[in-house]
Amino acid sequence: MRETTGSNKAQKLLQWGILLLVVLVAVCSFLNRGQDNLQEGQLLIKAGDDRLALLTIADLRQLPAVEKKMVINSSRGQSEHLFTCTELRGILDRIDPELTSRYARIMTRGIDNYTSGLEMREVLRPDNVYIAYADGGEPLKTKTGQEGSMRVIIRSDEFGQRFTNFLVSLEME
Repeated sequence: MRETTGSNKAQKLLQWGILLLVVLVAVCSFLNRGQDNLQEGQLLIKAGDDRLALLTIADLRQLPAVEKKMVINSSRGQSEHLFTCTELRGILDRIDPELTSRYARIMTRGIDNYTSGLEMREVLRPDNVYIAYADGGEPLKTKTGQEGSMRVIIRSDEFGQRFTNFLVSLEME
């Protein structure tokens, strides 16, 4: 009889522990959710709380496009790409020609919350920072494997460590 009571107590304690973890995860998810309702296929450009632009891949396709051949060295080895993309500086100039002089940095964010930083001098360097939306003529895949994602590519970063896949926002700082 005693063994059953001890087993019941342990089981109840385990149930409470699991419930507590579920509540904790729910609270953390709520606190960490984006207020911008970000989704792949859209690129929010903002400065502080000000939304400067919301661009879709269709919007980017209306801008001058280039193809950039790149070999990226990563922990998985070398991979060759032929990105279809638009230069970030041109995108920013179309929104507001003063953006590149008003801000010093841009934080890039993916739907997976991967964040990287760019100095504005990198953006201003010719033929360096692009927003890609296709690779080898095929649309970039979203995190869930669908078509319609964007990616920051930095030509001066040969290892691609600061490339932001599944790009959803650029935050001017």
